[in-house]
Amino acid sequence: METALKGSLKREAQISLTGTCMKSIEEICSSIQRCPEENPKDLLVRVTGRFYTHKIVGMHLINAVLHTARVQDHSSIKIVEPFCGDGRLICWLLEAASQRSWFQDRFWDIALWDCDSRMLGVAKENVLQTAAELNGHVKISINCGDSFQIARDHFGEFPICVTNPPWEVLKPDRRELKGLNKSDLDDYIQILRLRDDFLRQSYTRSVPLKKFSGWGTNLSRCGAEAALKLTTQDGVCGIVSPASLLADQMSEKLRRWIFEDHVVHDIAYYAAEAKLFEKVDQPSITIVASPGNRSEKPPKFSFFGRQRQKIELKLDELDWSHIEADKYIFPLQFGANLLKLNNRWRNLPCFGDLEQRNIGGLWAGRELDETDYKRFIGNDGDYLFVKGRMIKRFGIAEMPTEYVRPDGPKIPKSANYYRLAWRDVSRPNQKRRIYATIIPPGWVTGNSLSIAYYRDGNIKRLKALLAMVNSFVFEAQARMYLATAHISLGVVRRVHLPILSNQKIIEDLVELVDLCNEGNESALDAVEVQVAKLFGLTQEDFALLLSSFDKFNRHEIDALLSSPLWETDDNFKYFNANILSYEETP
Repeated sequence: METALKGSLKREAQISLTGTCMKSIEEICSSIQRCPEENPKDLLVRVTGRFYTHKIVGMHLINAVLHTARVQDHSSIKIVEPFCGDGRLICWLLEAASQRSWFQDRFWDIALWDCDSRMLGVAKENVLQTAAELNGHVKISINCGDSFQIARDHFGEFPICVTNPPWEVLKPDRRELKGLNKSDLDDYIQILRLRDDFLRQSYTRSVPLKKFSGWGTNLSRCGAEAALKLTTQDGVCGIVSPASLLADQMSEKLRRWIFEDHVVHDIAYYAAEAKLFEKVDQPSITIVASPGNRSEKPPKFSFFGRQRQKIELKLDELDWSHIEADKYIFPLQFGANLLKLNNRWRNLPCFGDLEQRNIGGLWAGRELDETDYKRFIGNDGDYLFVKGRMIKRFGIAEMPTEYVRPDGPKIPKSANYYRLAWRDVSRPNQKRRIYATIIPPGWVTGNSLSIAYYRDGNIKRLKALLAMVNSFVFEAQARMYLATAHISLGVVRRVHLPILSNQKIIEDLVELVDLCNEGNESALDAVEVQVAKLFGLTQEDFALLLSSFDKFNRHEIDALLSSPLWETDDNFKYFNANILSYEETP
């Protein structure tokens, strides 16, 4: 993969900043050697997003590209790898093509681009050696420089483009800044600003919907846009990307362009647990697409889990319509089969509707930035400071003991209410990912927690909401949208749930929540079943939903499915417009 900042940023800094003497990224990273906890090579990899493609990922991508490509009638085939690294994707493409009858009669015109001259030389030698071993006829042209800039002169030229663009969000990082002197720091920030401005102007569809502190441009998104633009109208493009491209809200504009201005032929998901990238525990995807048309039907969809075995998942037209309605967000990491349950909650309001419609005055958000939180906490103060690790489902895992000092950050007014709080950080391989409870007034949270509260102080309604948020049905929906180790507020706002106007149901949920807070195991099962019934799920529906929670054993699942509560004719089965009403609870 290309080191997307290295040589290009050095040149750009020297040319664009006339009269300013600036160091290159390599020189700045090397200066961190005096900081003992930093390895400058690791830093350079992190800054430039250099992560090489595993063969399992590459071969699935290449085979999908060759299956789609219509080049059999071409005597000469032009291919580009704009972020080539060591050239492995092109080598695998030639190997896979050699298994097809039309391979030997073709001339392969291969363009390799990268800003790392050393790796570009390695890539050329690797491709030449592979071609020689296969008796293939190839011509290789190389271009050392900034591939994002080079691409602008070659849009629409290549029938085949395969690439793994750099993975990194362009922003300064405290890990990088702490080892820099003032001069290097100024140069470094200025280089990143130049890079960000160029990418924002050149790859407009990859600009995130929101930026934080002026940063947020994602190099992998820009690389995906560049690769698709390089492809001819009758060509095919194969891209490796972080999985968040098909799951996060920031990529909506790019995602719409991919699916509405291209035919997407194949999507594969690679779980983080498969560990297919060295030193990176991150899920990834591959996309194969052709420019020029809209994706009218679902693509082929495959899943590679912890054991790296390929599982093909069939998406039907109804599944595809749900994905289209969800702005092309795919249920990548969890429960693609749960698309079948979408009709159970599709017409229910979302968590975000509770805020927008101001039902009962719900407010959701975060309170204090806990970056360097030790500078503002102490033994005295009016508000105890709470971090994510202190919260568990229906309770407190660790009582807070430190206060926000009076001279610390301003305490938001939300800290004077009972609040629903849930952990932000929650890894995909955990048994349950949503950890929510209710915290009292006088506690204030760091941003490792998200919170929600009713401005009217209605604690019963808040407890009923807690029952919903901690349920399997709520978490299953959230997991369908998650592609990172964070339970973002944006994802929570997308989850559907019934709004109760039935006071008896609220009272019953409050009773169950109080028992759950006491650690009552039977109540924990009961609240799951009752909430599932409120969503209109049958036992069969719930069994399908639970099958996606693969860390639960048969005994745990059977206990939920055999609960006598499924047979009771109570208010929780009363599923109609009265329960879904937006009217205020009496």
